[in-house]
Amino acid sequence: MLKRDPEDIMNQVDLAAEEIDQGHRNSAIGALAPVDATIERLASLLAAARAVNRVTPLD
Repeated sequence: MLKRDPEDIMNQVDLAAEEIDQGHRNSAIGALAPVDATIERLASLLAAARAVNRVTPLD
C-alpha cells in the first residue's frame, strides 16, 4: 500500500493539472481530494509510529 501512495498522488496531481489547464477548477479540486485523504492517512500512520517508539524502547 505505501509503495502505491506516491504513484497515486502523482497521478492525481497530474490529473488536477490537466483540469486546471482546461479551466476546470472544480474538477481540479475534486481530483485533489484523494491526495488529501492519502496525506491524512500517512500522517496518522506517522503519528502512531512515533507514539509506539516513545513507549517502546528499541533495545
